[in-house]
Amino acid sequence: MNDLQNPVKTVVITGPTATGKTALAVALAREFNGEIVSVDSRQVYKGMDIGSGKDISEYGEIPYHLIDIADPATETFNLFDFCHAAYAAIADIVSRGKLPILCGGTALYLNALLQSYELPGGKLPERQSGLPRVRQEGTEPAFSAPFKLDALVLGVYYPRKVVRSRIEARLDARFEAGMIDEIKNLNSSGVSFEKLEFFGLEYREISRYLQNLCSFEEMRNTLLNRIRQFAKRQDIFFRKMEREGVQIYWLNEAKDPDPRKLITAFLNGEKLPETGFKLCDHLNGPSFT
Repeated sequence: MNDLQNPVKTVVITGPTATGKTALAVALAREFNGEIVSVDSRQVYKGMDIGSGKDISEYGEIPYHLIDIADPATETFNLFDFCHAAYAAIADIVSRGKLPILCGGTALYLNALLQSYELPGGKLPERQSGLPRVRQEGTEPAFSAPFKLDALVLGVYYPRKVVRSRIEARLDARFEAGMIDEIKNLNSSGVSFEKLEFFGLEYREISRYLQNLCSFEEMRNTLLNRIRQFAKRQDIFFRKMEREGVQIYWLNEAKDPDPRKLITAFLNGEKLPETGFKLCDHLNGPSFT
């Protein structure tokens, strides 16, 4: 058991949206006695299931953390809140002799843990168009990481054309699964359209559709383009992380190099192989040829 005085060994599964991160994290958690900590800025909210891609059914018996812990109608969960909750979850997992597996694509949240961000106290006021946001003094102390992470970062990679196709297929599957009704029900239960639009992507564009501001076809096409743009922004942030010293092992189609071999070597304290390439060295991602 780690006493938290030494860096905590942690496995990270990350990558762009629609690359199957949850399925891989669950499979690895089963094999390595792990529990999953979601690193997703929207999965923390109750009722935001289909649109945020919680995929709860995939977890089975594997415990998960930082999912369904905030009320979207009354709470705004930010980076400060995430850091507090994530470190608490990791400490809890370690105290029971389990392996923490961080899984998600909110790159800022992930980087905050990997780089031990220090955050100032107080809170920013609510966003108001055209007005600067000046941090307000408050009773909350500044945040600093209570312990360090020794992280093996695994990124799921598919060629950009494949990611674009996977995004489209997943979007249509979510429509079939009832994503529009989910957002309609959130609004009926007290989450304003303004708040839903704040959550972005699916919640923003479908809210516009529900307010008769666009047709279904317009909404779907806009949403598809925005999700694809979001995936590009994720890649940009991953490149930034690499340039700042975060070593990411990119797994071609989630399996090459073998993540199980990497994790076994990592947990045994063995020297890991070189990554072979960095995403930041390739404008459109590595070719894996």
